[in-house]
Amino acid sequence: MTLGQNIQAARKNKGFSQEALAEQVGVSRQALGKWEKDTALPSLDNLQALAAALDVSVDSLLGTAQPGGAPEPTLTLDALRALLDARDAEKRRRSWIWGGAAAGAVLLLLAGLIGVVWQYDRQVQVLQAGYSGMQAQFSRTQSELTAQIEELQAAVRQGEATVLNWDWQPTGRVVHDLDGSWVPVSVAVTPRTDSDGMTGQLVLVHQGGRYDGTTELLDMTPGADGVYRVDRGIVFTIGETVDLSVRWKSAAGTVTNEPLGTVPCTEEAFRPLFAWSGSSDSLAYGYRTRKEGGATMLTLTCYPVELEVDVPARMEVQSVVVELRLDGTAGEPTATAELECLGWSESGDRRTAVYNGTFYNETAKNGWPYQGGTVDFVVRLTDANGNTWTNTRPLTER
Repeated sequence: MTLGQNIQAARKNKGFSQEALAEQVGVSRQALGKWEKDTALPSLDNLQALAAALDVSVDSLLGTAQPGGAPEPTLTLDALRALLDARDAEKRRRSWIWGGAAAGAVLLLLAGLIGVVWQYDRQVQVLQAGYSGMQAQFSRTQSELTAQIEELQAAVRQGEATVLNWDWQPTGRVVHDLDGSWVPVSVAVTPRTDSDGMTGQLVLVHQGGRYDGTTELLDMTPGADGVYRVDRGIVFTIGETVDLSVRWKSAAGTVTNEPLGTVPCTEEAFRPLFAWSGSSDSLAYGYRTRKEGGATMLTLTCYPVELEVDVPARMEVQSVVVELRLDGTAGEPTATAELECLGWSESGDRRTAVYNGTFYNETAKNGWPYQGGTVDFVVRLTDANGNTWTNTRPLTER
């Protein structure tokens, strides 16, 4: 056993705590703790104080006691006191014995010092071996930390934004069928960095609607403009929410995922809304009929047309046209007025503009031939993708 283990065993045998023993020896608990852990060595005075406090010999602490209880020559406090008492007695009785006692004391002291030095040398060797082991462990730990740091740096690099921008667009009108309402859409994603051999996939997670709980993984096609697109195969159903993310794969096989956003699918999110108004008299749209040369002619009570168009912010309006239909919405329109935009205003995810125009022209000043039936205004809005939305306003005879 080591010196520290012997001190600890003797302390526990006496029932002392580290604090109690340290107080008796006159040192701090931390110092005693270091002795017991063999990370520090007590001085000779402290070693003797420990032996006295623990009621053991220095030999026992140093581990130099012989089997059977016969200690090797060493110096203890009791032995030293006995030698000094004997020295004084001999000096009073016979002075010549003093020299022998002194010589014996010196020999004993030398023997004790030799034993202590030998023990210290052993402890130094143990500490040197421990230090070498600690150095090896430190080198291994440093290598492990370096590898972990490199992994973290790679994770941080992968956490950088890979998407410059993205967008989705309806590619057709909202369709109503027996299973509900849906609309085809396209998605375009622009990567921040495009590399040779890189591929992209679009991940869609549907929540609610007919595809609730399903996940789609669609390949994206890179364009000459560097934009990756999915133009077909995507359907959003009215009433669902779709979470979109992108998965990039480099030529080396490295995969990076990044969320794009969430699309709440309501019918208003896909189609424009129309609000009709009159130019002089609010909602004054109507018609009159009269006989002329045996024929019935129809004229409008309000030739100017004005309406407010409310569209999703991502919709780019190409044209707004109002048709006059004298026999329902079927067939060719009787007259057409292309409306002009008076300017857009944006609020949240919607944009609003006022469009106006007129049906009045030289050919229509006497009206249009009318054979009876419904009379309607039909507005047709066409977006930049060629999609068309319509809205009908019936006219009444006034």
